[in-house]
Amino acid sequence: MAKVGFASVAGAHGFRCGGPGGTHFSVTVVLVEEGNRREVEEGFRRIRERHFPGGDIRFGDGPLFEAQRQEFLEELKSLGFSFHALLVDKRKLHQKSPLQYKGTFYKFLSGLIYNNLYRTVPNLSIVADELGTPEFMESFRRYIHENHQVDLFSPATFTFSHAAEAGLLQLAGFLGESLNLFHAGLSAVDVEQELASQGAGVIRWPEGYVPYTVDTEGMAVDAQDEAVTAAAQLRARDYLERHAGSEDPVIRSRMVLVEYLLMVFTYNYRTRFIHTYELLQHLNSYKYESYTEHRFRSLVVGPVRDEGVLIVSSSAGYKLPCSTRDIFNFFNYYNQQIQPMLGRLAQCHRALELATGGELNVLGQPEYTGLRLLLDRLH
Repeated sequence: MAKVGFASVAGAHGFRCGGPGGTHFSVTVVLVEEGNRREVEEGFRRIRERHFPGGDIRFGDGPLFEAQRQEFLEELKSLGFSFHALLVDKRKLHQKSPLQYKGTFYKFLSGLIYNNLYRTVPNLSIVADELGTPEFMESFRRYIHENHQVDLFSPATFTFSHAAEAGLLQLAGFLGESLNLFHAGLSAVDVEQELASQGAGVIRWPEGYVPYTVDTEGMAVDAQDEAVTAAAQLRARDYLERHAGSEDPVIRSRMVLVEYLLMVFTYNYRTRFIHTYELLQHLNSYKYESYTEHRFRSLVVGPVRDEGVLIVSSSAGYKLPCSTRDIFNFFNYYNQQIQPMLGRLAQCHRALELATGGELNVLGQPEYTGLRLLLDRLH
């Protein structure tokens, strides 16, 4: 049966964690069967009006309000909904990461939960609370459609609304706010425990970083690995700072690439290579330019490397390096291609010299000076 998800955020973009609930950010999705939607909406409206006749769900501080919050949650158990949430501890985020940018913050974090939902819940439509300007919401909607929906033949709808128009958005916002307050130590009421039978999982993010995969288990992390990791992050962040504010669509595309590599490296898995197809999907969703695989390599990856960003690659894709092993594998990957190519060029040059009695000296051209020096050293 088709389902509808009502998605709302609680908390705000930014790294000022000193205010009430400022340490956490959440995206909560209330899920209902399409056929039961009106019944659940009406049931929630009645409960809300009993506790909050004005319509706004607002709790104060102190034991009395904690008891009221718990009573409110108790009544919600009678409604036929479930909820799924992403809970972000902003204290674990790097302030100079790409998540400092508002658009990247909302798109990337919301994308984490929508990607999980669309790949798990069939026939799902999403109604999301409005986040900003019409232009931003349109770019956000396009981003979700192009990056986080798996059924290309019958894509689910993704629309925006206000809590005043869709009451279950208010429910999602309340649950998210309650999660934030509990995990920030500002409330004793644990929503996950109180609504355990209706919880469909709370993803805590960022996950704790596990530095080893199975094939590197037992390898000690040495000073060189730490230096490689630090250099990769420093150069990526430096690139983003140097080009911040650029209006050039190609440069902005390059920044999107570096942001994505840095986010995966910092918050997901340092050992994960990102396939070219995934990067192209992400990049093209911004509509700065339209990139084929060839244009992506020549106009985006190559120039970013030319400016000093450390990007290693293999047949599995691209990533920032985190160890000497990454570096050696990268050099091996290219060395296996470059050395045979140089050998073929040298062989071709010798054959042409022989055939023309030395009159055709291709490597004598000034443009090939560096190549001639390389071949002289090899042979």
